[in-house]
Amino acid sequence: MIALLRHLRHVEGRRFISAFSSRFSSTLLSFLVLLTSSHFLPTQEYGLYVFLFSVGSALGLIAVLGQQILVVKHYQRKQGAELPQNQALLGVNAAWLGLGNALLLLGAAILYAVSGSLPETYRHLWLAFVFAAVFSLSEYLQNYFRIHGEINLSLLPREIVWRGGSILAIGAAGLGGILGGGQGVMLLLTALLFATTFYQCAAFLRREGTAWLRARAGAPAAMRAEWHKESGYFIANGVFISASAYFETILIGVLLGLDKAGFYFVALRIAMLLTLPVAAIDTVGIPMIAARVQNNDMPGVQKLVAQLSFGSFVISLAGGVCLAVLAPFVLTLFNPEFVRHEDVLTALCVLAVVQAFFGPGSWLLMIGGGERYFLGARAILFVFYIGLLWWLGSIGGLMGIAIASVIFTVALNLVAWHWVKSRWGVDNMASAFIRPFLFGGRPTEKPFERPEAAHGAGQ
Repeated sequence: MIALLRHLRHVEGRRFISAFSSRFSSTLLSFLVLLTSSHFLPTQEYGLYVFLFSVGSALGLIAVLGQQILVVKHYQRKQGAELPQNQALLGVNAAWLGLGNALLLLGAAILYAVSGSLPETYRHLWLAFVFAAVFSLSEYLQNYFRIHGEINLSLLPREIVWRGGSILAIGAAGLGGILGGGQGVMLLLTALLFATTFYQCAAFLRREGTAWLRARAGAPAAMRAEWHKESGYFIANGVFISASAYFETILIGVLLGLDKAGFYFVALRIAMLLTLPVAAIDTVGIPMIAARVQNNDMPGVQKLVAQLSFGSFVISLAGGVCLAVLAPFVLTLFNPEFVRHEDVLTALCVLAVVQAFFGPGSWLLMIGGGERYFLGARAILFVFYIGLLWWLGSIGGLMGIAIASVIFTVALNLVAWHWVKSRWGVDNMASAFIRPFLFGGRPTEKPFERPEAAHGAGQ
């Protein structure tokens, strides 16, 4: 841990502090958004808002079509906007993002046209599609700005300004009696997210200009073809990432009721407090890791990954102990009835700590050419996951669903760990940090293949 802090203080200390403070503030503001809306909405309307938000966020993560990963993997940040290859990459990003947004807006138009004939739960589903279109663009811009180290532009618009503005807008509309139920909250969130994303778009255009609109010649046809191929794998993986983040909440809303979906969404957000160190460290660490990968510095990758994983795990574990004590009080703030499901929150906290233990394993796999391998593994595991959800959900209800999610998370992280260790010789578990001090020593590092070369061999 001391080595981690020394490294961050020496290299990226200010960025880490900025990222961590932004993530912490974002999580606090997320709680306040949920708390404010729960205060002004009846339980059923609150469940509707949670359902629409989960659907919209899930679709947004899918509709970014993997371009947030593609830009992190291939953008040569040292050369910047003047590099033709970077301009060509941004052109590819824009084409995919345009496709995703067009499909979402078309879906929104169709759902709006037939909304009168839909059941009450799905009558406002068109709004989730509009939100998803804005969210997908915001997700891409967050990752674009963080590869340049511009943490404020990456995180502040969505994580701070949008959430803070949402609290004020919901409170004002609620006090004024014009909130309009769950769909009204969702409409406010969508409008405010559009405003903050528009600001990021303006900053993007100031940096990059518009040359990327006609920059196909900046990269060879074979390279562009490879980017499109990788995008396909990233899209498929994005479907599974989105499902793992929101599938349970959506499923609970459809099968068990919007009130239980509202609780599960709140409990999951409380547990995600424990992933704050993971998110903050990843924000700074992933671009640093990608730079070392591009320089073939695998000893540097191993050292940095071990420090990041260990640091995030220690902080998350300590937070888990504190949360176990404070959880009943926090749940009571939202709804006193939520306290009876305290055991579900405990299971979700275990999930968050497990995620911290494995550090940036899935990111390492994706930027290293293992997207096809991960896609196949995800597809197989997801089939078992659906069966596990049904079986454990029918036995244990919400607790069974939470346990199934923990098992699925462990399995996915083990799959990513195995690929990274076997292909790169890098151990991304938190235990890798202390291994040099144990009798086993550090694992032998393998000669590194460039991701482009390893892409075919590692599939």
